Amino acid sequence: MIYDWNGVSVIGHDGATIGQNGYLRAVPGSGVAVALLTNGGSTDLLQSILFRELFEELAGTRTPDAAFEPPTKPPIVDIMPFIGTYKREGVVMTVTERNGTLRLVYEIFDGRQAPPPPLEIELIPVAEEVFVGACSGQDWIPVIFSTLSDGSVYCYMGMRAAPKIV
Repeated sequence: MIYDWNGVSVIGHDGATIGQNGYLRAVPGSGVAVALLTNGGSTDLLQSILFRELFEELAGTRTPDAAFEPPTKPPIVDIMPFIGTYKREGVVMTVTERNGTLRLVYEIFDGRQAPPPPLEIELIPVAEEVFVGACSGQDWIPVIFSTLSDGSVYCYMGMRAAPKIV
């Protein structure tokens, strides 16, 4: 992933598995790269605090000031095209409508271990195909729907894409 931190290109990659998160960021040309491995807690908040301080001191750049969160007045969007089931290896995401709002149920089924309970996320619109959601008191995460030129619809969550199957 290439991030734009106030005009500075930063290369990074995040990864997660049950109860663990990893974060990597590097500022090309600065000689600075930071890896953070965590297990539990509010890992995204920890990452944002540490990276802000480390990269400002060591690379002379700052992470963006604005956190990704719901707008104070969400736009009105047509949510009907996004309702359905999205599936990729080990994950099924079911998107439904409840009281005019999108709800996403995220289920892991990789077969290697007992799966964690499904995550239920209410999605709040940010733009026509961009939503924000949080589950279990965690940080806000982007959920993006995209229609490709062939008409297929995808849901992007956690930097991974899942095609709509139903």
